[in-house]
Amino acid sequence: MGKVVAAMIFSIVALFGAAAYAPAADPMSQKEATPDLKERLTKDTVKGTLMKTEGEYYWIKDDDGKEVRVHVDTSTKMDKVVKGDRVKAYITDKGHVTTMQRQEK
Repeated sequence: MGKVVAAMIFSIVALFGAAAYAPAADPMSQKEATPDLKERLTKDTVKGTLMKTEGEYYWIKDDDGKEVRVHVDTSTKMDKVVKGDRVKAYITDKGHVTTMQRQEK
C-alpha cells in the first residue's frame, strides 16, 4: 500500500513539474496596448514598418517610404515590437508616442 501511495504522489509531482516547464506561449502574440477614445480622436497616427530603435527613439517607415522618428518612454503603452514589425503609433504633435500597436501583416 505504501508503494502505491508513493507512486501516486510521485506521479502528481511529476505532472505539476512538467507543466511548469511547458513551453510558454509566444510573447509576441500578446497584445497589450489599446488606445483610449481620446487618443483615437485627437492623436495623429503613423502606420508602417519599424526600421530601427535607438534608446527612446523608434524609426517607422510609412507606406509612402517616408521614415518618421518617434519618441517613446515609460508613459507609452506598447505591444511587444521588434525591428521589421508592422506598427501603428498614436503620436502627439511633438512626435511622442502615446500608444504603439503591432499590426498583423
